[in-house]
Amino acid sequence: MVKLEELATDYLELVRNVSEIPLYSEIVAEELSAIDNGHNVPSAEKIISDLKSWSEVLKLGSDNNVIDSSQVITDELAAQALTQFRSRFKKLKFQPKAGEILKNLNHQVAGLMPHIRSNTKAYQNTKCISHAEERVIATGKELKQLIDDGHYVLDRVLSMTQGNEDYQELKKKLDSRIQNILSMQS
Repeated sequence: MVKLEELATDYLELVRNVSEIPLYSEIVAEELSAIDNGHNVPSAEKIISDLKSWSEVLKLGSDNNVIDSSQVITDELAAQALTQFRSRFKKLKFQPKAGEILKNLNHQVAGLMPHIRSNTKAYQNTKCISHAEERVIATGKELKQLIDDGHYVLDRVLSMTQGNEDYQELKKKLDSRIQNILSMQS
């Protein structure tokens, strides 16, 4: 049970870290559109600053030498950095309501955490084991359903941003741990 609590906490943290990315991508798209349409023509320094911020909130990383360099920022460098950012940004294609799905997943898993914690404590008390087993199994089923429901969106967001290797490993561990819990039912 302690391991499930740790894994569920890691899962919740991962969901929290990416739940706002679809919303941020909409905001960045509007900012880029304003630049394209000439409504907002920022200075080269402002472009570089924005690109750094956008890359960070979208968890795109920075494979861009222009942004990370200590060179003097010119209009040409800013234009080059903007072009490189756009090519990475265009890969962010989220399904409709992805942000809403991730926010709901975040809230639902966060709401389940107190039950997981109390189950861990109850399961450690030998007087409560039989009652705790039922609660543990029910909570395990609920957590599994949440993970399964959010998997496609979370997997997609992570594969387009910071990568999803850690998520895949965490999901395997959670699936295994939950399967062990559900096997208590038989």
